[in-house]
Amino acid sequence: MGSRNINAVVTPNTIALNAFIYGYGGHSLVTPHSALQQVWWTQETIEDTVTKDFVTSRLKLAQREKLDQPLAFGDGLTSDTYLEWILEKCRRMFLILSEIGVPDQIFGIIDSSWDDDDLPLPMDTVQRLAITYQMHEQLDRKFYDTQFKFLLRELEDGSHIDYGASETVPLEYVYKLPPAVPLQGWNRVHLPKKPNVLFMRRKAQLGTGTGKLTEEEFVADIGHARFIEHEHIAPVYASYTWKGNGYALSTFVGEHTLKTFIDHRTAPQYMRLAKHDRWALLLEWLHCLASAVASLHMNGSTHSAIRPSNIIIDSRNRIAFSDIGSLATFQKDKKSDITETYNYSAPESHTSTLSLLLKSSLKPSSDTARAGSVSSKGSSGQSTSTGSYETKNRRFSISKPSSPYTGFDFGFTPNVAKKRSNSQSASNSEAADIFALGCIWLDIITFLLKKKSSDFTRHRSTKVKDGSKSNSSRIDSSFHNNPEKLESWMVILEDLAFAQDDKLFRAVPHILRLIRQMLALEPSDRPTARVARDRIYDVLVGYAGMQLLHCAAHQNEMPKATVTAFQNVKRGLYGLSRTPKAQVSENAPITPNETLVADFASVRSITSPAKTVRIRRNPVFGVPRGLAL
Repeated sequence: MGSRNINAVVTPNTIALNAFIYGYGGHSLVTPHSALQQVWWTQETIEDTVTKDFVTSRLKLAQREKLDQPLAFGDGLTSDTYLEWILEKCRRMFLILSEIGVPDQIFGIIDSSWDDDDLPLPMDTVQRLAITYQMHEQLDRKFYDTQFKFLLRELEDGSHIDYGASETVPLEYVYKLPPAVPLQGWNRVHLPKKPNVLFMRRKAQLGTGTGKLTEEEFVADIGHARFIEHEHIAPVYASYTWKGNGYALSTFVGEHTLKTFIDHRTAPQYMRLAKHDRWALLLEWLHCLASAVASLHMNGSTHSAIRPSNIIIDSRNRIAFSDIGSLATFQKDKKSDITETYNYSAPESHTSTLSLLLKSSLKPSSDTARAGSVSSKGSSGQSTSTGSYETKNRRFSISKPSSPYTGFDFGFTPNVAKKRSNSQSASNSEAADIFALGCIWLDIITFLLKKKSSDFTRHRSTKVKDGSKSNSSRIDSSFHNNPEKLESWMVILEDLAFAQDDKLFRAVPHILRLIRQMLALEPSDRPTARVARDRIYDVLVGYAGMQLLHCAAHQNEMPKATVTAFQNVKRGLYGLSRTPKAQVSENAPITPNETLVADFASVRSITSPAKTVRIRRNPVFGVPRGLAL
């Protein structure tokens, strides 16, 4: 047996020490060590730190006497003393000079009319400060680098900041990984001094190369995401760019994807609930997801990537789409699963398959689709609404061609689909969302009735010919290619639901009927998102007896804006107050208080148009005065 080196043992102390050494010092869930906590120089911290006693303690005795003298350049125009000027206009300047070891130079800087509003200074301008009697390039470089430590620009709700390469982004890492491996690549962070408010951080590489986004595209996607607000779409709290990457922070911090949640089967937050509450939670998720999709569609957008891996669940059993799948920014930090994408795509995404299916399938008639009523255990004799099931023995089948088809396209919509009109394309995109949502619902109902997802996948799988090779075949477990298998699986689920005593399960047959409509092969036969949302609401209230649904308030939701306003959002214009970067060199010398904007940093805020105000710009930084640095 080999001995274990104590240096290799991971403890909270070693984690904290390494975090501090490598630049991640600060409070987190496993590093609550105040001794190693990083000091963030926020506006509040600066005001609390730079006091009369602090200034006095940093100066020699002879220099302290000068603090109470009037300004040399005042010429009778002001009675301010050097101390008053430091506390009012030069707190950051004094901190920088103290940090690099020359606090006494504050007097010369004030006499030359420099103050905090002139920060940050380009390197060439730093040399003009004359912080030493002789040229001292090393000290000037130290001043240049240190100034950013005290020019902290904090991220706030709705803000977007372009950080310069020398700036420090005021975020601290949380060293606790979520159980779901796919979510471990999305860092968890918190703002300074707010360790209990966590954010999930998404990343997109910016640039002009293949697979990269331009900064304008990134900002437009952020504006689009903020425009469409719903409790079950992970929100964008703030965003920023730094060192060639774009980042978005979300307050929805996922523990599991829907896929890992179902596969795991015993997520701690779920198992803590009573059985009845678990079942009610799963049924309520159906309505919540439908409400989110309806909100997207009402505001002129589609999701386009509804799949289990794109749905996340947090530690409080809340469910949400991780993002809007049609926005490229939020797809860059995901590992694409081609099989999952194919399995949950709508049949019209594979036109060669769809044409064969429709030619050999008979469109089901509404009057043959289980009309009448259905009784679950303990509810016999109760009347049901028109259009309900007749009996559990009569089956509504999703037709599939009897003959096998070849030339199967494993890809997605061919170029010929681009010839459709924009309205038809948008309509089909919405219909594709409904198909994928129906697949998600079927997964959740399968989990509700304690059936394994692996059994469901195996049940709906068929062997199909591979069009790329003459004598080869493959296993296809997609929803769109196995309608008969889906129908037989739903029959199994209905039988299981009838065997349950709890009233909640009375809703299952009616939910499955709605799912059958959502999985129709022809896009026009599927209900809209609003219809699906309203119907699932009626089923849950009328049959399951669930009165207080989380998203009930969205039942009468109206679109947020006109088409024109939404088009502006897509272009990144709606509600986006941007400070353009100036076309000047970073090293261009400037004079004190001269209104120029350096091209290495700017700030923008995404705010409501009604709240946009005219504000004065901070020299060099381009930061509106009044915003916290």
